Amino acid sequence: MKIQPLISVIIPVYNVEQYLEQCMTSVLCQTYTHMEILLIDDGSSDNSGRLCDEYAVQDKRVRVLHRENGGLMSAWMAGVEMARGEYLTFVDSDDWIEAIMVEKLAEKLSGKPKEMVCSNYLIEKKTGSIPVIQSMRPGVYEREAIEKELFPYLLGQETRRIHCSRGMKLISRELITENMKYCNKRLTMGEDMNITLPAILDAQRIVIVEQGLYYHYRFVEASMSHQYNPGLYANNRQLKQTLEKILEDKSANKKEEREWKSRLNREYLFLFFYVMKNELRAPKREISMELVQKCREVRNELRKEKVLVQSRANKLLYLIYLHPGRVTIAFGRMIIHVFDRKTKGR
Repeated sequence: MKIQPLISVIIPVYNVEQYLEQCMTSVLCQTYTHMEILLIDDGSSDNSGRLCDEYAVQDKRVRVLHRENGGLMSAWMAGVEMARGEYLTFVDSDDWIEAIMVEKLAEKLSGKPKEMVCSNYLIEKKTGSIPVIQSMRPGVYEREAIEKELFPYLLGQETRRIHCSRGMKLISRELITENMKYCNKRLTMGEDMNITLPAILDAQRIVIVEQGLYYHYRFVEASMSHQYNPGLYANNRQLKQTLEKILEDKSANKKEEREWKSRLNREYLFLFFYVMKNELRAPKREISMELVQKCREVRNELRKEKVLVQSRANKLLYLIYLHPGRVTIAFGRMIIHVFDRKTKGR
């Protein structure tokens, strides 16, 4: 009989008392039983911390850490430090997973060092479920195939071949622990790339599960980019600097480093599209001139980079990026506001 490796399920918890029961029920009823479940209470001010303790009493696989609020990244990092498993998986406490998820992913493990098993997910909205399936062909990829078929399309594409989220994966412990040094705790958006990018670059074996819609991602409008975030531009610049350091360290030679940096520049442009949408949602009309300035700054940095833009939304943003002005910004603002009104409350 194949020996089951210990799998650590790391769940950061912060003020989610209305969602935690659904999340924990889905984790505790997993058909794969050789697990430990780590609840990291990140200074919750509601009843989440008390609920975590109750789960630890009910099930000996559950361990709880209560800590001062430090943010999502530092919470899951604390969970990694507690973890004893050979493989790690992450579940956000307002999401939930299918009962077979851990078992189905564990079936794909080989026991070889530095491997990762990746599945897909469902976005759960009030109006229904939306499947999100990565474009990487399902199958097993050893190191040579990873470098050939994944690396050229990992950054700088409108749609990534592989999800860069922590969730919906089983990851060898060492891929996480050896790369935690890159985690920039000042980031508030896009922070999962701090750890998934270097982990993928170091992976010796990656399995893409066919279909594998095991993870349910709850769409919570209050926590999404539908609200104006004045710090997003600075956040993305910080993220780019962090990723530059990762790629510099992981590149085998100067030629490879230049290729990665070109891809990162294109990735940064797609990240800048989020900044543009964010600025178009700004409550003050004067922000338009700030957006013009930001477009010019990024254009100066990425003057030689060209990207393939296919979606209608991104084509509109690319037009504003190339020709920032009062007319294009006013048009973009109108489109964003119409979209937000249509989706509000769904």
